[in-house]
Amino acid sequence: MSDRHLWKRLTTAVVRRGVGATLGALALIAAFVLAGTAAGTSSAAAQPAGWGGPGKWACSGAPVQSGWVITLYDRTGCNGSGSWYQEPVKDGIWTCSGSPIVPGYVITDHIQTGCTGIGSWRHNLPKDGIWTCGGSPVVSGYVITDYIRNGCNGVGAWRHNLARVGLWTCPGSPIPAGFRATTYSAGGCSGLGAWALLRA
Repeated sequence: MSDRHLWKRLTTAVVRRGVGATLGALALIAAFVLAGTAAGTSSAAAQPAGWGGPGKWACSGAPVQSGWVITLYDRTGCNGSGSWYQEPVKDGIWTCSGSPIVPGYVITDHIQTGCTGIGSWRHNLPKDGIWTCGGSPVVSGYVITDYIRNGCNGVGAWRHNLARVGLWTCPGSPIPAGFRATTYSAGGCSGLGAWALLRA
């Protein structure tokens, strides 16, 4: 049926049936317009709008621009090769496994089944005393001060604190400029051992 013929039938229905028909006809017209629009879009562009922020769908392997993260995954996108939704990073955003970690952010939580089953990670701006997941970067000026083996949904969690004299730091913790690690405690950092932080 041609567009012109369909339009003529819908407008005739409006004239014959009054207000009820008008509303029904308008709904049909809207559905017809939307169907025509969707038919002309690519599979990546036709996906939902992600977490509500400004973003874009990209095919697997496409670069992620600086300051952006990957937040959704569609296995069927890009003609079956998979598509990824990219958007600017923000405090508390959930990202897919494999997403870049924007400098200045830490990873604070993990859901194994998130992001359509490939796993998702929450990114936050650091603050004194924040718990992060194993593998999270340590932001400049912070040290690692404690460990929970089963934290972060089984991944392991590490507490980050702003460096200051008197803190006990865990093995592998960075030592910021102006400080030094001295005096070892075997029971520190939940049994992993710890070193006291002093001024250099």
